[in-house]
Amino acid sequence: MEKRPSLPKLIHAATIRDAHGKCIYLLLRQEASNHLAWFENHVASPISGITLAEAIAKGRKHWQAQGFSTLGCGFRYTLPERDEHGCNALFHQMIASYSSSNGVYFDEELGHNCFVNYASLEARNLWEQLKRDGYN
Repeated sequence: MEKRPSLPKLIHAATIRDAHGKCIYLLLRQEASNHLAWFENHVASPISGITLAEAIAKGRKHWQAQGFSTLGCGFRYTLPERDEHGCNALFHQMIASYSSSNGVYFDEELGHNCFVNYASLEARNLWEQLKRDGYN
C-alpha cells in the first residue's frame, strides 16, 4: 500500500449530497491547535473554525442545501465511572477505540480512559476506506 502525503489530524467526518444525490464525504482536520478545516477529496476547503462547534456550524451553514450531516460515530463513555448515556463520539475517538484490542483508549483532552460503542456502519466503512487508501 502506498503511503499518501501527510495530512493534518483527522477529527470528524460529515456527508453532503451532490446534484445527482451521490454521497460526498467531508473530513474535518486540525491544521493547527486553534484551526479546524473541512477537507473535500483530501483538499482543504475555505470552511474552517477555531473550535469544533464553530467548524461544524460553519459547515452546516455552508453546505445546508447539500444536506450536510455529521457521521454517527457512536457514543463515547468515560471510565472508570461509566456515564450510562455517553455522549456523541467524534470520528477520531471512534478510530482510537475501535483500533485498541479491548476498545479502551486514553483520551488526552479528557484525561480519562474511554471507549466508544454503537458507531454507524457508514462511519466504520469510511474508516476502512481511508485506511485502504492511506489517508488515515
